[in-house]
Amino acid sequence: MRWESVLSTTEDQVYHLYKKDKHLLTLTIHPFSNSARVECNKQKRVFFIRKEGFLRNKTVLLCEYGTRIGELGHENNETYITMNDERFYYSNNNEPGGELNIYKDNKETPIVTCKGADEFKKDKKLSDISHPGLLMAVCWYMFLPAMKEKTRELASV
Repeated sequence: MRWESVLSTTEDQVYHLYKKDKHLLTLTIHPFSNSARVECNKQKRVFFIRKEGFLRNKTVLLCEYGTRIGELGHENNETYITMNDERFYYSNNNEPGGELNIYKDNKETPIVTCKGADEFKKDKKLSDISHPGLLMAVCWYMFLPAMKEKTRELASV
């Protein structure tokens, strides 16, 4: 998969997620309101990205109704995202254009690899608002019923 930045203004950052040449979803990030709008398969969702905790050091993902659906964190020198009570670990590297690997247990066998967004370079901080939005959108896409079935098939092969 790969992210392409389509439009960036002071009000919006728009990204498209592709798998090969097929457009999978559109993500529009609004930095002012810390919201992310996702459009995929005629479904539209709004998510909010908030900082919580002492010194506001925890990034939390909320659905459009204000219910917590996920959070970003660190554990044993690994970064993770929890979505729908399921934990995924992720790592980014300094490949040209940036690369994000999402994995369950083993870093060597990623479930999803996304390329193409400079936000995934190692020198970028997790606190950058688009990074959590891009990561959240990929994980949300993995939880769609059709995609979840494909992920199970890939895991059993």
